[in-house]
Amino acid sequence: MNAPINETVTASPAFGKGSEPNQAASGETGFIDEKRLLAKLPISRRTLGNWKTKGLLPYIKIGRRRLYDWASVQGALLRRQRGGQS
Repeated sequence: MNAPINETVTASPAFGKGSEPNQAASGETGFIDEKRLLAKLPISRRTLGNWKTKGLLPYIKIGRRRLYDWASVQGALLRRQRGGQS
């Protein structure tokens, strides 16, 4: 018979309560869901839907979920940037 294991598992300080393991503590890397994307961008849910339909924002679809790589989203938005100094 195997002896019981008496090890204690502690949470990593890099992850807070409710965070997902694919995100760093800063929240700037990894994949984010639509709710977190909308919190970062000053756009409506409808505008986000239109941009997805037009192919303006890159995303990965897994089942019903759409996940966004924040760095890729920033890159896509910066490519569409107009004005400013050249």
